[in-house]
This record gives sequence, structure tokens and C-alpha cells, in this order.
Amino acid sequence: MIGVAAVAMTALAVPASAQGRGTHHGPTGQSPHHYLSPLQVTSAYYASYNGDLAAGFDRYISKDLVLHGFNGPENREDWLKGDLDIKAGLTGFKMTVLDQIVEGDKVVTRWSFAGRHTGTVFGIPASGRDVQLSGISIDRVIHGQSVEHWSEGNFGVFLDELRGETPPGTVHPTTK
Repeated sequence: MIGVAAVAMTALAVPASAQGRGTHHGPTGQSPHHYLSPLQVTSAYYASYNGDLAAGFDRYISKDLVLHGFNGPENREDWLKGDLDIKAGLTGFKMTVLDQIVEGDKVVTRWSFAGRHTGTVFGIPASGRDVQLSGISIDRVIHGQSVEHWSEGNFGVFLDELRGETPPGTVHPTTK
């Protein structure tokens, strides 16, 4: 079994451009299809949070996604709607990927996003507070799309920050 540190070092030591695209042959011997690697897919998907998130979902998240949340959305459409609502309600929204570890077709991503709460988020009116949500997600990537997604995060603290029930800046994920 490969240790987590070895996997992390391997993922960091091989630039995304050198990881290449996987070649997969169709069931009938058709010409090979080229797919992005699991790391390339998840990196591009999380980057789409800072751009066109809906396009990122369309390209990198399977329409047949199996979603395992933290008592959150139960399907792909609700997940996208919720994340678009969060983005719309946070001025200066920024997603940051803190770590990614790859093993086979799975990618573990430690992430954080933050912004100023200037619009309604999940029915909570704007507070003007700086808020942050951090978490860890695992994506299983097949043929260039995430087909299964698990997520765990500090969602309760995030909601408390939105409501003004938690001192601002209670949670600060770091890159270390």
C-alpha cells in the first residue's frame, strides 16, 4: 500500500501537463478516446468555482453523479443550485484548493472558499460579514468526469457565521 505522503509527493512531483491524458479504447475497438486524468479533472472543476461554475459542472461532473454529502444536497442539480446561490451571495467569492492527493481514480481535495456576505444565502439575509467554508471532498473520476462525490466540511460553522452566531474568522484552514 502506498503511503499518503508518497502519493502526495508523486502528485506534486509530476506536473499536470506531464501526467497526460488517459487513453481508453471503446468497447467495439473504435479509435481511442482521450480523457483528462483524475487530477486534471478535479483541478479544472475546482478552478471553475472562480469562473463559470455552471460550465464546470457541465464539463466535469457526470449527469449520473452519485452524491454523498454532509446532509446536504441529494442530487447534482441541487448541489449546483446551492453552490451558485453561495457564489451569488458572497462578494469577492474565492475558492482555494489547499491540497490534492490522487490514488487510482480517486482524488482527495482539501478546499476552502470565502467572501463577504452581501446577498441572501440559504434564506439568510446579507450580514456584511466575511465568511468562510472549508472542507474535504473525494471525487471518483471515470472517463474525464466525476461520477461519485463525497464531501465533509464545517457547514454548520459557515451557517453560524452567515447568521452572525459565530465570531468572524473562527475557522482558518491553512496550506500546511
